[in-house]
Amino acid sequence: MATINIAGVEVPLVDTVRPEDSTAMPAYVKQTRSTDILPKGWQKNEKKRPLPCDIIYDQNIAITLKDGTKVYIDVLRPHGAREKIPALVGMSPYGKGGHGFDIYGNCPYRIGIPESKLSGLEKFEFLDPAEWAPRGYAIVNVDLRGTWESEGNLYIEGSQQGRDGYEIVEFVAALDWCNGSIGMAGNSWLATSQWSTAVEQPPSLKAIAPWEGFTDMYRELACRGGIPNLPFLNFIMNKTIRGRRGREDIVKALQTSPLYSPYWEDKNLSTANIKIPMYVAASYSSALHGFGTVKGYRNAASQKKWLRIHSTQEWYDLYRPENTDELQKFFDRYLKGVDNDWEKTVPVRVSVLTFHKKALDNRPFSEYPPENTQYKKLFLSESSLATAPVHKISSVSYQADDLRAAPADFRFVFDETTTLIGFSKARLWVSCADTDDMDIYLSIRKADKNGKVLEHINLPWEELPDDVKSTEDVPNANVIKYLGATGVLRLSHRAQDPQRSTAIIPFHPHDKEEKVPPGTVVSVEIGFWPLGIQFEAGESLILRAQGSLDQCIEFPDHTKSKPDNLNKGKHTIHFGGKYDSSLIIPVVPLK
Repeated sequence: MATINIAGVEVPLVDTVRPEDSTAMPAYVKQTRSTDILPKGWQKNEKKRPLPCDIIYDQNIAITLKDGTKVYIDVLRPHGAREKIPALVGMSPYGKGGHGFDIYGNCPYRIGIPESKLSGLEKFEFLDPAEWAPRGYAIVNVDLRGTWESEGNLYIEGSQQGRDGYEIVEFVAALDWCNGSIGMAGNSWLATSQWSTAVEQPPSLKAIAPWEGFTDMYRELACRGGIPNLPFLNFIMNKTIRGRRGREDIVKALQTSPLYSPYWEDKNLSTANIKIPMYVAASYSSALHGFGTVKGYRNAASQKKWLRIHSTQEWYDLYRPENTDELQKFFDRYLKGVDNDWEKTVPVRVSVLTFHKKALDNRPFSEYPPENTQYKKLFLSESSLATAPVHKISSVSYQADDLRAAPADFRFVFDETTTLIGFSKARLWVSCADTDDMDIYLSIRKADKNGKVLEHINLPWEELPDDVKSTEDVPNANVIKYLGATGVLRLSHRAQDPQRSTAIIPFHPHDKEEKVPPGTVVSVEIGFWPLGIQFEAGESLILRAQGSLDQCIEFPDHTKSKPDNLNKGKHTIHFGGKYDSSLIIPVVPLK
């Protein structure tokens, strides 16, 4: 069996799905090397956005990397530019040239992105040349090593991607039309490729805009909390990626080596090595990117960095006109040297969700979590959360191996308007009589004054069809509906590294298993991904525990299987007396 060496670990190679397989994609038309001028008014088809200016379209430029591998890029730039211009680079396995993965049409309401909004020349999750060419930028779409017609085998994220990114950035910077200044932008894989490239510090990379991308693939996507996320990995690897060669079999690697190892360390991107300006965007709605995006921002060494946590979905946010204008202002400052007061932008802006009213967007802070955070401890009691320790020992159980089973809920009713922003942590005493391990799934939910558990819609209401009158009318897909902050952990992975843990964010090495004899009560600390929720007097916070993740599926039809976990029988949470189970929440006074 063929293998690929990553950080000294031999990982199996598996054939990548070939480009001709058009499942969930447009029919593939192989690109050739060509240069065309697309005239103003050109349309890919009658549903797409017409071009607002003439665009030079360079297809399939080959870049020969140091190891001899050829990767291919497309460049789309304004025709007739009177001076050299900067380039914005997007790197991913999702295709270019109008082919490749595009799921907007399979999402409810096209996630607020009508076909007429985009030209069809954009790379999935990247900037549209029709928008950026008139603004004086070249768009560079990169097919990563091992994808589509690019040579070599595909490395799934990690350091090789960063090294390739370094070479690609420097190649583009040296092209005769380029002013030598390169920026990077985009969502998801296009964001993680920014982290990995910026870590390598290519001299021509002047600024990045990672809008939602994990920084630690093991802890944030592949095996969050030590629980393998095999259905989603299988979906990404087999439904979204195409290539002529092989790719590392990350699914097999996770199945055979589920503990953290040098293999996974290679996919842990240390943003402490990033010193260039960055404009980072995050949301609560992503079950894949929220924690890592914020962590990437917080850990970066850059002295010029900005964070915006918004209230919508990442693809919708990417193409909002006001965000495009702001992103241009950022890039104009650092790629063109325009003195435009960008640096007066507040360092951190946070959206706070209300779940039933308009979100409180762009609340300004100097840091994240906010500098005036007041942490409040709530203690588990009988179906409730108390502000003082509970003396009576008790417990509650839930059926952990049945998706239809009722969760264990603990409610706290606020007596005044209260805003939570940042990180939360639960400390629980737990046991299971039926097996020696537990996959624990927690969530923080909001209920109205009547006790109804609420949901947040990831689009402004004005973007929804007229027949949508309530959240119940909206499909249960995570791209469109957010339920609340989550925390997950496999009990045997409960060990912490005290040097890397904080009082509010536990760090689990995931490098060993510590099974628990059935029926034995042990304590565990579980961190939650960032939240931003406002409660009015009479509304409730619910700490919910159950046997599977409390969220909608990521998007329709990508998987319908039960989440991979090892739960069996009932889980029991103990509280009161010596079992000081608690929840710490971040209270932030809003001005």
